[in-house]
Amino acid sequence: MKNSLLAVIILFSTFAFGQEDSVEAPKIAVKVPIGETVVLKGVSIKFLEVLEDSRCPKGVNCIWAGRARVKVEVTSKGKKEEKILTFGEVKPGEEKNTNLFSSSNFAINGLTLNPYPTSESTGKAKGYVLLICEEKNK
Repeated sequence: MKNSLLAVIILFSTFAFGQEDSVEAPKIAVKVPIGETVVLKGVSIKFLEVLEDSRCPKGVNCIWAGRARVKVEVTSKGKKEEKILTFGEVKPGEEKNTNLFSSSNFAINGLTLNPYPTSESTGKAKGYVLLICEEKNK
């Protein structure tokens, strides 16, 4: 009887403590290769070019973490607009921007630029891919 009572107490305490933590839903990324166009929620996103990739390569000690800047063309309802996204650190006087499109219901944001440089890959041509995601506005 004691063992049954102990099991019931443990069972209910795990339910009570397990309910307090909220879990953030994972973001689902969409890949946009350089030069390609992707349509997400009726918004056309074309990855035009990499303006800068000064991110510190993995396995290397750098003074500055660096950044990546990309140019993207966003078309919504017939209106074209070029945007520059910045990933990583920004220089003084600059603003960090990863937003591609915003509406009252959702936003499309840039997540990152792949591949991340390594000490072996610096200076070599890369097949860049921009990762974007849709996020619901609250």
